[in-house]
Amino acid sequence: VEITIVRPLVKLSLEDYKLREQLLYRLGNHQRGVLVSGAPGSGKSTFSAAVAEWLTSSGAIVKTMEAPRDLPLGDEITQYAPLEGDLEKTAEIIFLVRPDFVIFDEVRRGKDFSLFGDVRLAGVGLLGVTHANSALDAIQRMVGRVELGIIAQVVDTVIHLSKGDVVEVLTLTMVVRSPT
Repeated sequence: VEITIVRPLVKLSLEDYKLREQLLYRLGNHQRGVLVSGAPGSGKSTFSAAVAEWLTSSGAIVKTMEAPRDLPLGDEITQYAPLEGDLEKTAEIIFLVRPDFVIFDEVRRGKDFSLFGDVRLAGVGLLGVTHANSALDAIQRMVGRVELGIIAQVVDTVIHLSKGDVVEVLTLTMVVRSPT
């Protein structure tokens, strides 16, 4: 028998991260696709919880999709676990309640990345949490799981954390131009 008990060591507010206004604006825009990356224990879930609480305090309707459901959030944020063991069913329910923003904790497998893309392309603001060694690695995890031509529509901001600090921020845009 193995029992694992997880308790957050610290609960931070978004103000504790001392983010630049430009990044706060990007996080506050409900039409964004944000990917938060970092190694295990780097503070990704703590940061995501702080973003969720901050968005809620500004009047946004925030929901989460978690497997397992373990983000330390207030009662005003509804946390969804996989319905009947399937996060796709959870996403269908979330679409019905029309949130402004969804926090998708633990985007790991190919199916999760595909679901992340589907939810984002439906027009919902989305913040996903994934394991990666750098912001670029997080983007590379999308390749092959989300069609290459729409990655910048699915994820436009990647925030990489290390030891609880935001250490790297990348923005993605799609540029269409005449061939040369």
